[in-house]
Amino acid sequence: MSTIRKLRGYLAVTAALALAVLLGACGTTVSPTALPAEIDVRKLNVGKYPTEPRNAHDDAYVPNFYEMGKVAAMRLSDHVVSAYEIDKSMKYGLHSGTIPGRPDELGDWSAVEQIIKRNKMMFGFESQGSDNASTFLAFPGWPVPAPAKSRYAATMVMQFPDADRASTAAAEFHEADFATFKDSNQRVPLPKHPAAQSHWRPDAPVLRTVLAHGSYVVAFLVSTPETDLNALTALADRAYDLQLAQLDQLPALTAAQTIDLPWDPDRLLDHVLDPDGKQLKPGYDDDDGFVSGGHGMLHFAKDRELADTRFGARNIGRFAALGRTPVIQLADDAAARAIVRDRVTMTAVARDAAAPPDLPDSACVENQESATKGKRFTCIVAYHRYVGFVSANQLGDAQQQAAAQYALFANNR
Repeated sequence: MSTIRKLRGYLAVTAALALAVLLGACGTTVSPTALPAEIDVRKLNVGKYPTEPRNAHDDAYVPNFYEMGKVAAMRLSDHVVSAYEIDKSMKYGLHSGTIPGRPDELGDWSAVEQIIKRNKMMFGFESQGSDNASTFLAFPGWPVPAPAKSRYAATMVMQFPDADRASTAAAEFHEADFATFKDSNQRVPLPKHPAAQSHWRPDAPVLRTVLAHGSYVVAFLVSTPETDLNALTALADRAYDLQLAQLDQLPALTAAQTIDLPWDPDRLLDHVLDPDGKQLKPGYDDDDGFVSGGHGMLHFAKDRELADTRFGARNIGRFAALGRTPVIQLADDAAARAIVRDRVTMTAVARDAAAPPDLPDSACVENQESATKGKRFTCIVAYHRYVGFVSANQLGDAQQQAAAQYALFANNR
């Protein structure tokens, strides 16, 4: 009983002291600090679009071991130079993706596939670009960019288990392609990179070149508007300068490290609106989930000059895209809100459009040339340090997607 009495006495004294403090404060106005209030996302007009995190009721998705090469390729993409970086005139992004994915830019696929398998290539990434948005490679035997007089570059980077197999693969790529057109091909030395194995045909403005660099193999297919060997070798030398410097910053992976590589460690893909309910898997195709740093974002852009100009100095931390819907993670909330304020998108904008009603930190724009190059409207929405971009041909649809994207951001916290 004595213990209970002591406890009651202690509580009484504590209550008296608290009351004395409150009474002593009488006559003094105390203003509470206002905290930012978030909207009730349940009241947003999200239409048919999902607002619940993908893995809300399940464990996080983990890729199968045979998909980890694509995860490693995404890591690599942050260190693969684009055609735009090689030459600013090649601002248009063409195909990009993981290797193997039938990279005809390396040579005849039947031979390339056997070399890849024989030397146990682990993973790779390629990025193509041109000074013409409609450029493609024609194959009347030797590759030729069309339309004619296009400036074009394809960058291909692959990792092999060790330097010996990388060296062997590089030599085999070169020799297999050279032998295919041995009556017309000529070997070409590169002034700054004599170890590179290169060749061209004097009747076509195209050069193929390949070089082993540690466990990596780097290959380029470059084309200039005129059949000018000096211009081709200068373009290839510059490409190697840039690409090898990037790879020197990226330690090669062992097979065990590849299997254990973190997949989307920031769970950024969980924040990406997925209106079609795709089955999540790593990759670069329209139905896949792509995750990279800020540099890898360039490979995703159709107009890389525009993307670099608008996003290059904004310190993009991480980039993720599910299908063609991207989300970026920035350094802080202010940087994210600035994207909305400045209406920064990866598409050329014709004019502003109405923002989604009752949705903070959001804006919409009407895109240029929407009939041929994508959706008519794009809406931008920021939530803390995340920014999402959604697009549709109808403004109301884009606004509903933006509201759903905001709700998804909020529900992921």
